[in-house]
Amino acid sequence: MKKNILAIGAHPDDIELGCGGALCSHAQENDSVFCLIGSNGGKSGNEAVRQKEALESMDIIGVKDVYFLNLPDTMIKHDGITVSLLDQYVNQLNPDIIYVHSPKDYHQDHAAMSLSALSASRQMKNSVFFYESPSTTIEFRPTAYKDITGVFEQKLKCIEVFSSQKEKSYMEKLSIMGLARSRGSVIGVDYAEAFEVARLFNW
Repeated sequence: MKKNILAIGAHPDDIELGCGGALCSHAQENDSVFCLIGSNGGKSGNEAVRQKEALESMDIIGVKDVYFLNLPDTMIKHDGITVSLLDQYVNQLNPDIIYVHSPKDYHQDHAAMSLSALSASRQMKNSVFFYESPSTTIEFRPTAYKDITGVFEQKLKCIEVFSSQKEKSYMEKLSIMGLARSRGSVIGVDYAEAFEVARLFNW
């Protein structure tokens, strides 16, 4: 049955790094994929450029709609304002699955978006998965894995779009490939993404 999928990230490129492969798979299965980005990432480049890169990347995935909350980069808070914003989209889109940052993350924006997403979806009958990022802490303990072998090249193309961030080590192909291979080895496939299960509904 066709599903509504919502991926939430604090900055452009967060979603692609954490669950880009899973989203590519959902799009191929004709699920409706939506993405919500907290800030435009102005602390790490020109906001207009970063937003444009995000839109190009989401187009490669096959995302139906992308929403920008325009929250201040590095200053996103887990508060009533952020929860209220997320609540509007969660209720509007009624996602069967939500992908979002883990709260076990050194980046304050990531942790804030994670906690706010949990608050916004607290009454929803859906599944919530925390994805991995370069700044997740050692407390991140995967309990679910997604085989992305068939869409791994597509995931790489999505990330390559972010040319404004190419100097960062975690954006390098070898870094992305190494993590995906490591996660894939756990379940006996070439490439995988790892998740913590925050809530699993009606499996």
